[in-house]
Amino acid sequence: MASGEANLTLSERLESAITKLGFWYRITIIFVIVGLVSLSGIISASQIYFHQEIGQHGHIEEIYLSDEDVTLLAFIPYSEEIFPADGIVTLYMTQIWLMVGNGIVIGLLSFLFLWVTYRGHSHRKEFESIERQFIRQSYLVNFETSIPEGETRVEKILNQSSLVFPALKELQRGEYANSMRVRKDVSVGSEQVDAVVSTKKGDFIVKFYDKRVTFDDLNSLCSALAKGRSRVFRVLCIAKDFDDDLQSNKLVDLMDSIPKYFKLDLIFEEEQGYSMLWID
Repeated sequence: MASGEANLTLSERLESAITKLGFWYRITIIFVIVGLVSLSGIISASQIYFHQEIGQHGHIEEIYLSDEDVTLLAFIPYSEEIFPADGIVTLYMTQIWLMVGNGIVIGLLSFLFLWVTYRGHSHRKEFESIERQFIRQSYLVNFETSIPEGETRVEKILNQSSLVFPALKELQRGEYANSMRVRKDVSVGSEQVDAVVSTKKGDFIVKFYDKRVTFDDLNSLCSALAKGRSRVFRVLCIAKDFDDDLQSNKLVDLMDSIPKYFKLDLIFEEEQGYSMLWID
């Protein structure tokens, strides 16, 4: 393993593997497309040249022999000073087989394209499933068993989150707090969020509530973010208390009913740390 990767956490290595898989998948697709285009271009050019040469000296006709019930290809020259007719017909048949070969090769490359696409998506989904499981476990371990570090609520939640999400860990190594990537007290439509961190995967958004959070609060926040921001990676909603419905067996159905394209997590803010209510 490279020395750079040896210093990465398991979650960062997993995300790196997903990124590399996507990179090589795109490279493979590019090679397949280039191969298809090149092959089609070469054979199409040869066909055009062939027809141009044929057209200068004569033309090909189909002749039906009724007594033998067969159809033959015949070259009809414009003059007697021409290549042998049998040779022209042979050349024409060769061109037909080239077209057939072109179709077979294109079919094989198309199959390779579809196979690589299917396997690439399959492996990517598998990696992403593993990553989601790891995030859930990492969430529970880091948020519920450790004391957050930082001077403010925003610093504490971002420091804890960097232990879970590789995209934040990467920025933390670059001292993200001083790099103007963290924007505080950002207005999004009718909502105001406490922090927005720009990562390579999209915006990581933190929202603190100083009241009992209801389903309508979450729905309103998600609606504003969906309309106001095009690339949201994850949203953390932190509060000291949540409505009874959100703490009941209705939670799954309620969270699934919120229209959103990003992940939304619900977190209890406690005196010495956090505990998880919902991990998306």
